[in-house]
Amino acid sequence: MGYYTYYSLEVLGTDNVDEIIDELREFSVGASYAIDNLGDSQGSEKWYDNEKDMKEFSKKHPEVLFKLNGNGEETDDNWVQYFKNGKTQFCMGEIVYPEFDESKLK
Repeated sequence: MGYYTYYSLEVLGTDNVDEIIDELREFSVGASYAIDNLGDSQGSEKWYDNEKDMKEFSKKHPEVLFKLNGNGEETDDNWVQYFKNGKTQFCMGEIVYPEFDESKLK
């Protein structure tokens, strides 16, 4: 069965976005299923090696910042992971509710 996630990818710091996404989709079978040639989701996929693939691929373009967005099956499974030159930063999404404001009562 497996766990499905919707992925999208932003490529920052270059004008060659289309070429780099095409290259990534050739480099990684998981990426070829998970994202289209614009970096948008192609539907929910099981790209279990996304971190390994993106760390390795980012070494090929050390000046580029990759921002991989994930929305998993679970309601609170929303995250962003950044990749640059083989390194990564993972950020879980946070739900923040505004404080009570009596002036907004209707």
